[in-house]
Amino acid sequence: MLFNKGENGFYRKEDRERRIAHRPRSERDLRDPFERDHGRIVHSAAFRRLQSKKQVLGTDRGDFHRTRLTHSMEVAQIARGIALSLNLRSPLLPEGGKIDISLVEAAALAHDLGHPPFGHEGERALHRCMSGEGGFEGNAQTFRILTRLEGKKGEGLNLTRALLLSVMKYPILLEKALRDPGHPQAADSPPKASIYSDDLEAFQWVLDPFTVEEIRFFTETEPEASPFLRTCRKSLECSLIDLADDIAYATHDLEDAVNFRLVEVEELRGILEGAAPTLPYEELQQALALARNLHPRQEDFKYGLKQVVANLISAFVNHTDLVKQGDPAYSPRFLYRVVLPEELEQLNRALKETVRNRVIDSPDVQALAFKGDRVVRLLFDAMMDEEKLLPENDRKSLEHAPEQRARIVCDYIAGMTDPFAERMYRRLYGSGREL
Repeated sequence: MLFNKGENGFYRKEDRERRIAHRPRSERDLRDPFERDHGRIVHSAAFRRLQSKKQVLGTDRGDFHRTRLTHSMEVAQIARGIALSLNLRSPLLPEGGKIDISLVEAAALAHDLGHPPFGHEGERALHRCMSGEGGFEGNAQTFRILTRLEGKKGEGLNLTRALLLSVMKYPILLEKALRDPGHPQAADSPPKASIYSDDLEAFQWVLDPFTVEEIRFFTETEPEASPFLRTCRKSLECSLIDLADDIAYATHDLEDAVNFRLVEVEELRGILEGAAPTLPYEELQQALALARNLHPRQEDFKYGLKQVVANLISAFVNHTDLVKQGDPAYSPRFLYRVVLPEELEQLNRALKETVRNRVIDSPDVQALAFKGDRVVRLLFDAMMDEEKLLPENDRKSLEHAPEQRARIVCDYIAGMTDPFAERMYRRLYGSGREL
């Protein structure tokens, strides 16, 4: 079965191209371009920092629940499973042309690199700090890290075009997406966008080989009355990774919540009893049967819960569909997308809603959100006032581009881990100033 070989006809020459041409690789390097992308991401500092960035629960809550790093690894594993399943099942994938597993795994590992300390709370705080300076958005920061901040200065990790398309969840400039900057909602939260205006050149390079019609199709926005423009489409691999992210959020984050007793196992059982009996999926029936015999006081409760979650994930992974969209002449990157059957999509939404209601909106997590917002804002204010607080490399960048001061400060804070940001806060403001 063909998955990673260079002759894979599902990918064109331009999909494997890099923005910066370097010397030919050694003949001893047996990896294909997407496998090299995978290595560059895994060995990056931005990837390592994810180990100390929160997923849903704070990094100080315990030592076994998910962080942003373990979440990314689990998303990569789920995405790999979906790709393998579709490669075997989908009639739309011809012989000699399959979804590349290394590409999917690499992009999944990279998809959250741009998340700042304290997750979405830190994202909103940085966006408010960057009001009038181009804003801040985690997906746009991911693209910036991969194309500019990591690796060689100004080049980023120099990844393939297909990889960058795979993490481009919202192919629109943040400035363009912010249709009504004066709207109250615009001041509080960023629009969904994958590109800053500063990184337009790299964005244009990614889209350069495609036709005007393909680009128009890919970057089309939904007609809506909100202050934000929202894009309609993603590349094939991005849609696959986005679905894997949703599955991980609905299952693994829920598993953590049940283990912490933020969600009772009876509530999980109720969701499954409402869905599984009406759906013809063996994995769901097995998940329900296991959940009915599950009780927190059981000696092997955590193992039993993990088996319920494993069956849920299998149900989602094994029943994804590959569907066509757009003109048949379009690149496969734009022609296909990955979806769940509607009944499984509804189950996924119900599980995610439980995590949101019981965990994200809980007093403990909201207290962490309040703290994170305060830490990020005060760090930003301090570093805007005193450039000597910045690392040496950032001070040198500031000398060459003083007009970029806010973005340089923003990049530095966005790269911090949660514990590092808290320590920096205490060094600046003293331990007596409560967070």
